[in-house]
Amino acid sequence: MLHTVIALENLLSQYNISTKDWSHDLGNKTIEELFTEIKEGESELKILDQKLVRLLKVSSIDVKFKLGDQYFQLIEDKQIFLSGIERKRELVTITEKLKQYETPLKGAYRGLEEEIGLKLDKELTFEGETDWEKISPSYPNLFTRYELYNYSIILGEKYIKYIRFSEYQEEEKLLSLFTLKPCD
Repeated sequence: MLHTVIALENLLSQYNISTKDWSHDLGNKTIEELFTEIKEGESELKILDQKLVRLLKVSSIDVKFKLGDQYFQLIEDKQIFLSGIERKRELVTITEKLKQYETPLKGAYRGLEEEIGLKLDKELTFEGETDWEKISPSYPNLFTRYELYNYSIILGEKYIKYIRFSEYQEEEKLLSLFTLKPCD
């Protein structure tokens, strides 16, 4: 267990993972945010095949609206850091990192409430699990393995007034903007 940010910094350095670009000014998260994420059980670092890897479990929710005869996809359009940096997202799902011991379904409902202010009384449809790996856009140079629990829901017109199309994350000093796009 990593007990300090300095211990985390040393571990990352040991695996040649530079944190010099980990800054809100560059549109990235900070080493302190990674430390908090690990401490709160949202992610863990493991050595796999002699490589340091960040492991995440994530609930991913595909939210569509049926407005009249047309279907619309809810997307996270972009993130704006208070430094002025914009990160184009165009994510077609709401994603939420699972907390330690949290079920994927509970995490999905929490994500909808935290990200877009939606407290749902409708059931989400489980669409299965997927895994993928890539260098984290939030933490450059850090290889991340994602375990995704995929859900979907189609909401009617009555829910549109309950959606918050922006989320301000005070700790991370960023604003996430959401929009609707017509489905093809």
